Amino acid sequence: MAGEKITLMQIFADKHGLIDTTYSDEIGNFRFLLTDGLRPGMYRVAASSGPEIDIIYNKEDIRFVFVRDEYGTYVQVIESVENMIYYDFVNLIQKNLFRLDVLSPVVTYYPKNDPFYGEVKNKVQNLREEISKRAQELTRNNPETMASHFITVEHPVFAPIGLNEEEQKEYLKAHYFDHIDFSDTVLLKTSRINSMIINYLTLYQSREDDRETTENNLLMALDTVLEKSVANPEMYASVVDFLLEGFQSIGFDKGMEYISEHNQLDQFCENTEKLIELQGKLELISRLAIGKTAPDFSHADMNGNMIHLDDIKAEKTLLVFWAAWCPHCKELVPELNRIAQEYSEQQIKIIGVSVDTSLPDLQSVIDAYEISWPNIAEGKGWDGEIPGLYGIAATPTMYLLDADKKIIAKPINKRDLKKALGY
Repeated sequence: MAGEKITLMQIFADKHGLIDTTYSDEIGNFRFLLTDGLRPGMYRVAASSGPEIDIIYNKEDIRFVFVRDEYGTYVQVIESVENMIYYDFVNLIQKNLFRLDVLSPVVTYYPKNDPFYGEVKNKVQNLREEISKRAQELTRNNPETMASHFITVEHPVFAPIGLNEEEQKEYLKAHYFDHIDFSDTVLLKTSRINSMIINYLTLYQSREDDRETTENNLLMALDTVLEKSVANPEMYASVVDFLLEGFQSIGFDKGMEYISEHNQLDQFCENTEKLIELQGKLELISRLAIGKTAPDFSHADMNGNMIHLDDIKAEKTLLVFWAAWCPHCKELVPELNRIAQEYSEQQIKIIGVSVDTSLPDLQSVIDAYEISWPNIAEGKGWDGEIPGLYGIAATPTMYLLDADKKIIAKPINKRDLKKALGY
């Protein structure tokens, strides 16, 4: 891996970001000199050709090498107590899980009365027990290290041998977080809690389920995650913020509204900046829930005509938050143009709200796409007053309102929009 770009990333639960970059020399060596102010926690070293590893930084020098073998790429730690402990466990898991992935289908599907089944079952049990014993040994012998906390997160939960796929999934739903202490805030110094939550949510999803069924199943998973994370206010704030951000990115408004309705912030006596910020997000979600009246606004469009939301007389009003630089917005524009042409403004009134900072660029797109529906452009990007009223963090974002300006749908794409409009 000579002459490669190497990046160092912070990967805490609440913050991901680039720390530094360098290049490896002609034999693959590289070096980072860390600043005194760098927070202890989990960081990621990644090479431009693909390999990446997570390392624990806890105010000590770290030396390691990449090692490749039949199980893939793993880490040999030369200096750093934290990482020697951590990779003692991680390297074992990598090798054992590789073997388990090969053997597990046998104990799931192979005839149980065949002698070979018994041999494989014993091997699977031994591999699992080796992982558990090593986790217990390392955490018991090194309680003061950050590595001991992280090992508990890496320690997998296994369903009992002999269960079919559905039974395994049900077992994991009930026991997935058995090894995790959600009151342990040291775990927020890694992104593994967030990764585990994502994996847990996938247990409640199936390709055969329609969207409504999937969303209802995810709400059941949410109950468990919220119940677990409420053990500590800092953990709860981090988990809820992560869920809200993820749900917003995929347009899972039902999940966001569910969290807002069932949040347990009132259980905490503390009033930290993070909790106050979270409370504000949840209140905004509640105000913008289906059935609530859309926030009123008044602003001139790009042609100088005043638009007052409450004064619009239409059976339905479609608010479209978009930007000239957004490719998904441009894909949506032809459908919006079609709606504007086929329906009168008394039936469906489309109002565009731009989050652009360059009004000439916006006007160029309006002209190129022959957009006739009115557009409001404050020219302040995401910091505009109207995007702020609606908590806009992604484009396109749409709100469909009824004649009384109550929110009746939040379509995230053309298909959802057609369904919401009933055609």
